[in-house]
Amino acid sequence: MIEHVWTVLCSRAVIDRDSNNVSLQNVIEQITITGEPRSDAVIEIPLEVVTLWVRANSDRPSRGRTRLTYLSPSGAVLGSSESQVDLSEYKRLRTRHSLRRLPVPEAGRYTFRVELQNEGESEWHQVAAVPLSIIFVPPETEQETQNPQAFAQSD
Repeated sequence: MIEHVWTVLCSRAVIDRDSNNVSLQNVIEQITITGEPRSDAVIEIPLEVVTLWVRANSDRPSRGRTRLTYLSPSGAVLGSSESQVDLSEYKRLRTRHSLRRLPVPEAGRYTFRVELQNEGESEWHQVAAVPLSIIFVPPETEQETQNPQAFAQSD
């Protein structure tokens, strides 16, 4: 069996060639977008969803599949991908899902749902739900926020 250890949304994951350790750069929790929400809105932004998997029993080789699903605040599935998790040779494995374009049709809390299906099982099991807050700011509000003096004037 396979165990989920962690999943992180970041702008970039760099794996050290000598140590095989990973550096997660710019962990993403929130994105602020200037403009109004639109049903066809897509932002271009480099993102990676990185997950660490390990063998539940370090002496037993394991295999399975992982599924990453991107959900809107209203629960609509905006994207999904699957990949193999093969721990037959190694005791741990990182999966990296690279994203370049992200649909953002509404403001609110989006979710990257991580699921696992161990070899020989038919059911998928949710092992993580990574939140991403999307905030839309009207252009004039952004200018006012950047210039606090605009609010400090008195009669």
